[in-house]
Amino acid sequence: YDFFFDNCATRIRDVLARVLKNKLVYNSQFETDTYTFRQLIQKNVFWNSWGSFGMDLAIGAVVDRNATSWEYQFLPEYVFKALEKSTISGKQGATNLVKNTSTLFKNSSNEKSVVFFKSPLFIIGFLSIMILGWTFKDYRDKARNRWLDTSIFAFTGIIGVFLLLLWFATDHFATQHNYNLLWAVPLSLFCVVEVSKNNPKFWLKKYIMFQILMLLLLSIHWITGVQSFPLALSPLLMALCIRYIYIFSFLNKK
Repeated sequence: YDFFFDNCATRIRDVLARVLKNKLVYNSQFETDTYTFRQLIQKNVFWNSWGSFGMDLAIGAVVDRNATSWEYQFLPEYVFKALEKSTISGKQGATNLVKNTSTLFKNSSNEKSVVFFKSPLFIIGFLSIMILGWTFKDYRDKARNRWLDTSIFAFTGIIGVFLLLLWFATDHFATQHNYNLLWAVPLSLFCVVEVSKNNPKFWLKKYIMFQILMLLLLSIHWITGVQSFPLALSPLLMALCIRYIYIFSFLNKK
């Protein structure tokens, strides 16, 4: 099974192609717009939902390339569109693969609106404001909240390990080359104890600078289209960058 290339939708297409062989003529013009794999998914999921956020977090840069009309058909709606325009060539010429279309059941629209106060943007935005608030308080008091920094390192490190396992410990095509690892760095787990200390070792300051550079690299990846990241993640990325800059500045003065 593969979410994009070998699922319940693509097997219908593949069986027809295998049985009919050269007799089957696909019309690749069933969709005039060009989309990446990620954009095709997002067309069917509201961007500020946990489902959309989770998928954007888990899948990597490999899905940010334009899909071909053949590859569109990992979604059932495009299998329908492709078969509707396909023909079978025979001795008497070409005939439509689909003779007619009839709707057996039409599902009533029962879309549930996403409650904003439960949405990723609100919750992540709220956590980001808390990080910024603590950072401002630390700046005012000339202190460093070690509990906050320990939590950030543990949280981002655990997410990084999870993403790293999805990339290397599974055979899923979609989870490869995931540059969310630029902000969720697994190495942060090894720094949890050190960042919790009042007087951490000198190398921690270098690691903080490494974190800042990784966030800068992530921004370049996003701007240049190498990978699209969840929009709801934006507040957290900005808050992390500001927090890391503050930690580096604070440690640099000690």
